Amino acid sequence: MMSAIRTSFRLIPPTLLACVLAACGNSGPISLPLTDRGNIQLPADTTKPLFDLLTFDGRRNLLYVAHTSNNAIDIVDTNGRKVLATIAGISGVKQVALTADPDVVFASASASGEVMLIDTRAMKVLAKISVNGSPDAIDYDPAHDTAVVASVGAKELSLIDRTTHKVTSTIKLPGAPELLTVDPKGGRAFVSINDKDEVAVVDLVTSQVTELRGCDIKAPTGIAYDSDQGRLFVADRGLVSVIDVVIDKCLGSVDIGNGVDQITLNTHLHHLYTANGGSRNLSVIDTISLQPRGEVGTGPSGDGVAADPATDLVYVIVGRAGIIAVYHDP
Repeated sequence: MMSAIRTSFRLIPPTLLACVLAACGNSGPISLPLTDRGNIQLPADTTKPLFDLLTFDGRRNLLYVAHTSNNAIDIVDTNGRKVLATIAGISGVKQVALTADPDVVFASASASGEVMLIDTRAMKVLAKISVNGSPDAIDYDPAHDTAVVASVGAKELSLIDRTTHKVTSTIKLPGAPELLTVDPKGGRAFVSINDKDEVAVVDLVTSQVTELRGCDIKAPTGIAYDSDQGRLFVADRGLVSVIDVVIDKCLGSVDIGNGVDQITLNTHLHHLYTANGGSRNLSVIDTISLQPRGEVGTGPSGDGVAADPATDLVYVIVGRAGIIAVYHDP
């Protein structure tokens, strides 16, 4: 049975916060989990702004933004806090996956049914690879130099070789995939199967698919793996479940906001960040103690999140405003 860790910290109303900071009563100042460091303006939309997932690359200090409404990838220089370039023509872009080459990325183009290989320094599309269904979540397997992409309609994974630009394997999944993460040391992928309330474990060599049974998970979305601890974090309806994947044991669950999409780890601080678009906030969790550290408001459509463990900066999409909100932890 799952042992629930349900202690939550909620952001207090601004009026009460002002009172506390002014030393009303006997309370001391409230310590919030993140510090606001301003924002980065993204290119304007001709329609309602729509974004999907974020990908951070610490080798070049770049943030890749899936700007779905513009069918483009916005490349943000996180040092200069500005958009360096925009790569257009990626229809229904969902996510970017890094590769061993810091100048080359994969991107899923859901509307065209393609995965694109892009040279981001030369601003050139190197290849367009067709896959079944609508490619959505995507990650990179460094052990085999392949992209791992989930297709929702086809309910399968496609493995794409970076060098040959070919699909080397397709693997059927037990249901409709949401997000995924690759174990960089183990040659496997963990996939949220949203309509089956489960997490699929896919061996990327043998194509064998098994199910993690450690926690009672409902409609999972965001997923992140800590290879040092062997812990998998799975977000669903207002909770993050924590699974020890070595023994398939549920370690508990932590309350978060609603409407969670992307979640990400800061390996330096051992913190997990969950982008709760429904609650318009970001939850912070200590991945060692499995205790919540608090929440900060992000505004509407805060669905994508990325972290830089070198600087402890956290980046969150605020879709309606067309900006990236920047926070520092702590």
